[in-house]
Amino acid sequence: MRADAQRNRQRLVEVAVDLVLEVGGEPTRDAVAQRAGVGIGTLYRHFPDQQSLLHAAARHVLDRSISAGEELIETVPDGVDALRQYMHAALDNGIAAVNIIHPLLQKPDWPDLRTRAEALMKRLLAGAARGSLRRDLSERDIVFGLTRFARPLAMGLPADEERALAHRHLDFYIDGLCVGHSQSTPPQPLRDE
Repeated sequence: MRADAQRNRQRLVEVAVDLVLEVGGEPTRDAVAQRAGVGIGTLYRHFPDQQSLLHAAARHVLDRSISAGEELIETVPDGVDALRQYMHAALDNGIAAVNIIHPLLQKPDWPDLRTRAEALMKRLLAGAARGSLRRDLSERDIVFGLTRFARPLAMGLPADEERALAHRHLDFYIDGLCVGHSQSTPPQPLRDE
């Protein structure tokens, strides 16, 4: 694929993720093309139907989140901090979009990503367990906890406030899972506190 075509495809996927998060559901293809600054024909060349666009958006978010976690395992020596940073990175990478898109997908099965995600969760938990993390915590607890924090609140909060709240609550969650371990800097108060 030519470099400019690859850039257009990447831009379309990133815009689709952003719009999913903004509208809290499936964006129109016209809105994706317009926001990406390409013609609708370009979108159709890359994604002939809505399912292919949504699958690409979900894979993009999952791949970025997993890659961030894989890098953190290698660079952050404290397992609890690696877990915390992974969960924050997943929120910033738009993992909430996967929660929104998943019910809209036909056959959402990505064995390659599932294998990487399972290995990542095992390694993150093993590293964190060497620290002060509860011993009864499972990979599923982490995945479903992150899923809950990533869900939009449907209260009409601006996106930046909603994300700040998710990050704040995520820190409370991680701190609560640890015995004698708290983050180095306290969560920032919300604006109206």
